[in-house]
Amino acid sequence: MLRVPCGTLCTVRRSTPVHKLAPCLPRCQRRSAVSISASAEPQAPSKPASKSPVEYVDDNEFNISKVSFGSILTPIGLGLLVWGFGAYTTLLPGADLSSLFLIYGFPISLLGFALSYAQLRPVPCKTTKEAFALRDSQMTDIQKQIREDVTRFRYGDEQHLEEALDRIFKPNRPGGIARKLLPVLTGIREEVSEEGAYTLVLEFSSSLDTDKWEVFRPKIQSFFGPGIVAALAKTEAGMDVALVCDGSGAGRTGKDKKDVLPPLMPGLKARQQE
Repeated sequence: MLRVPCGTLCTVRRSTPVHKLAPCLPRCQRRSAVSISASAEPQAPSKPASKSPVEYVDDNEFNISKVSFGSILTPIGLGLLVWGFGAYTTLLPGADLSSLFLIYGFPISLLGFALSYAQLRPVPCKTTKEAFALRDSQMTDIQKQIREDVTRFRYGDEQHLEEALDRIFKPNRPGGIARKLLPVLTGIREEVSEEGAYTLVLEFSSSLDTDKWEVFRPKIQSFFGPGIVAALAKTEAGMDVALVCDGSGAGRTGKDKKDVLPPLMPGLKARQQE
């Protein structure tokens, strides 16, 4: 075992450097030092204020086309039938008119049932105050026609904008898509773009991807033009197609004749701009 002389240990211990403690700061100075160091640390950037949600107003403009004819004719026809049978069996007054009630009640109720079966309900329309104020000054004829057609009851059509979608997407034809993938219009919105232009947004439920929509975007713009620019926005349900007025004033004169939407009733010619 190696032995080290005592004097050597003493020399090693004494040669070890001794660290001197820094003088203690008073309590007030320590608080100020902590505050200074805290202020020197970089602060996290503040989050930008979120945009206020867009407020929509109800469009309560009355139009007889927004009323279901089936819901009117069906109760009238059934009422005449019930009254006719009751008068015929002398349970209700008017025995002399019972045959008249039965004659008119049967076809009216039958027509009401047929219209209720074949009717296509209108899609919801949401409008902002700013967009409502720009209708008369910026809305094109086709934008107006679309808004009026899809917000009223239709009869005999499978879906809204059926003729327009058939011409744009060409279902089951070369260069088109499968008919089962045809978009379905679920609602419309009237908004104002960042540039202050009137915008009609068509809300579609669709399984097509964005790249496929981009292929048909020029066709959409030319079909619903002139005077608009088509923009696409992906949503959870499908795609929003914004028809934004370009500020040129085109499409507001009514001189451009173009088949846009299907006829009001089956067998009639397609409607045109007047």
